[in-house]
Amino acid sequence: MSKLEVIKVFASRIEAELARGYLETMEIKTRVVSDDADQLYPSLGVVRGVKLITAEKNLEQARALLDSKEESL
Repeated sequence: MSKLEVIKVFASRIEAELARGYLETMEIKTRVVSDDADQLYPSLGVVRGVKLITAEKNLEQARALLDSKEESL
């Protein structure tokens, strides 16, 4: 099994889910991880962050894609 790595930490689940959706369209499998009591306390995401993770082999490509997407905005 491949080691999982954090691509980026977001302030909200919505931001993380948007980034996940973009990476999924680029065929990079990702997962959103947050310690927000199963979305019962979304404000905890601001304090603790919402992590977007992927397999170690996809890490560099995923970060590059997100960086280029942010630059184009």
